[in-house]
Amino acid sequence: MRKLVTGLLLLLSVPLAAESTIPKPDARVLDAGGPALRYTIHEPATAATNRPMVVLIHGWSCDSSYWEAQLPSLRTRYRVVTLDLAGHGGSSADRNDWSMRAFGEDVRRVVEAVDAHSPLVLVGHSMGGPVAVEAARQLGSRVRAVIGVDTFSTIGLPRPPAAETAARIAFFERDFAGATRLFVSRTFFRPDADPALRERIAADMAAGDTRVGIAAVQGLNDWDGATAMAELPVPIIAINADLAPTDAERIRRNVPRFELVVMSRSGHFLMMEDPARFNPLLLEQLERFIER
Repeated sequence: MRKLVTGLLLLLSVPLAAESTIPKPDARVLDAGGPALRYTIHEPATAATNRPMVVLIHGWSCDSSYWEAQLPSLRTRYRVVTLDLAGHGGSSADRNDWSMRAFGEDVRRVVEAVDAHSPLVLVGHSMGGPVAVEAARQLGSRVRAVIGVDTFSTIGLPRPPAAETAARIAFFERDFAGATRLFVSRTFFRPDADPALRERIAADMAAGDTRVGIAAVQGLNDWDGATAMAELPVPIIAINADLAPTDAERIRRNVPRFELVVMSRSGHFLMMEDPARFNPLLLEQLERFIER
C-alpha cells in the first residue's frame, strides 16, 4: 500500500506543481453603468505581455461555466476573462434590450473594467459569436481577432419569413423550459453524444430566464450579421462542428476575412464534448495573434 501511495504522489506531483504557480481566479461583479455583471479574471502563470487578453463569451441561455474545460490550457499562457452576459448565470437582468448590440455592450463594459489598453481576442460560442462581433465593433482597434465556436453558419442566407420567426418565438413562449429542453437535446448533439452531458446541458439551458431567453432569440433573429461582420477589419475565424455543414464560400462572399476550421465528429458544444481535440485548435488560432 505504501508503494502504491508513493507512486500516486510521484505521478501527481508534476501537474500539481505546475498548477500551483497559476494565481487563483479573481471573481468580481461590475455594477456600474448597466446591469450587474459577474466576471472572473484568470491570470497566467507567467507574464503574458506579448499576448492578447482572451475573452470567453458564452451562448444563449448558458453561462461562463461552459468554458471550464478550456481554462487549464489557456491560463498557462494567456490572461483570460470569462463573464456571464446580462440575464445569464450570476448577472442581473435589469434591462429591456436583449439585442446582440446590448450583449456586446456587456462585454465592452467588463473588458474596460479589467484592462483599458491590452490587445484582445474575443471568443464566442453560438450566440456568443454575434455578441463577440458586436463587442469588437465597440472596442475598436484593440481587437486582434474574433473567434467563433460553432457559429456564423447562417451568414449570407436570406432572412427567414416573418411568420417563421413568429412561430419560433411562439414555440418558446408556450413553454420555455419544455421547448428549450426539447430543442437543445434534439438539435445540438450527435446521436452518439454522451447522454449525461446532453441531459445536463439541456436541463441547465431550460432553467434560464424565460423573459431574457425569448427576447434574446428575437434579438438574434434581428441581427444583421453580414453587415456587422463585414465592417470588422480583423480576421473572423469559426471553429465549427460538422454536425451541420458551414458554407464558408457563401459566408466569404459577404465577409471576405472569414476563415473556417472544422472539428469533425462533434456537436454544437464541441468545447465541452471533446476538449482534448478542441483546445489545441483554439490555441493554434490564438498563437497567430502573439506579438513577435
